[in-house]
Amino acid sequence: MDYVWTLLIQCTVSFLSAFLAIWVWTRSRQAGWLFLILGCLFHFLLLLLEVLSLFGILPYDYRNPGALPLWLSLSRSLPYLLYSAGFFLFIRKNHFF
Repeated sequence: MDYVWTLLIQCTVSFLSAFLAIWVWTRSRQAGWLFLILGCLFHFLLLLLEVLSLFGILPYDYRNPGALPLWLSLSRSLPYLLYSAGFFLFIRKNHFF
């Protein structure tokens, strides 16, 4: 039951960050910001997939790493790759290296 509350809190906070990311997206057209926004949105999507599997709508068990489909296992690292790309573009734009 504790996992459900943790997942609910994560979904609430992730929804708030996704909502604010969409709001920032309408105001900014910089490449670095767009990658950070896409990372937030993709992270929210992955949390929704976990909720759907928790309620039995999706046929896999997300808590068992051996039962995860390959595309989902690889997609869990995608938000972090998008964050890294966004930060790299910020660094490149500001000539830190």
